[in-house]
Amino acid sequence: MWNTADIVGSQVLTEEGQLLGTLTDVLASKAHDIWVVQSSPDGKDEILIPALKTIVRSVDPEQKKIVVALPPGLADIYRPPVA
Repeated sequence: MWNTADIVGSQVLTEEGQLLGTLTDVLASKAHDIWVVQSSPDGKDEILIPALKTIVRSVDPEQKKIVVALPPGLADIYRPPVA
């Protein structure tokens, strides 16, 4: 297991190797933690990822790397609409 301070600043990637962004915060909720991933260099865009065993595939605090398997459609809700 890891502490929040150990994983904040980690790169978050999909199983396919796509960089989603950097973990910047962990929000506690009654059901499970929610990871806040900054997905743009300017810090304006973020993705909220539920920290569930079914989603989180691996966490390497030493390498600052997290691999996730996003549920279908989760990343799509954070993309801007196509005009």
